[in-house]
Amino acid sequence: YTEAWDADKKSIHVMPDTPDILLAKANAANISNKHYQKAWDEAKAKSYDLRADAIPIKQAKASRDIASEYKYKETHEKEKGHYIGCPSAKEDPKLAWAARAMALQNDRLYKKGYNDSKTQIHIPVDALSVQAAKECQALVSDVDYRQYLHQWTCLPDQNDVIHARQAYDLQSD
Repeated sequence: YTEAWDADKKSIHVMPDTPDILLAKANAANISNKHYQKAWDEAKAKSYDLRADAIPIKQAKASRDIASEYKYKETHEKEKGHYIGCPSAKEDPKLAWAARAMALQNDRLYKKGYNDSKTQIHIPVDALSVQAAKECQALVSDVDYRQYLHQWTCLPDQNDVIHARQAYDLQSD
């Protein structure tokens, strides 16, 4: 009697058409990897034709390229200042040095600076001998040496005028 009772406890008798059993079978079929791959294998067995020039394929490629370019430009704009390590090009010492070198090589700026600096004379305050030499040179120069006397307005045939003009010429020479 007890052996029959123990054997009966170990065996479960469930009706196969109960709702819980049917639901469990349906869930097992949905979760089953075999049934999942079965649909894919059937689709592959049909040997469908997908050409590279099909309109959906072209549209997908174009949208992918547009999205990729947009993302690239967006990332480029975000990281633009990080490439050189400075917030702007003016703050980078190497770029500032290159800009200064280009400015120095500019012929117009070079000539302008040269012309401005060649007219300025820088003599130290204690170089009075140099200033004295310049003043002496101005006094000795040919332009200051020849001083023409006053040109009188008189009759040209007067004897004293003729004599005075000859005296002035001799004195001037």
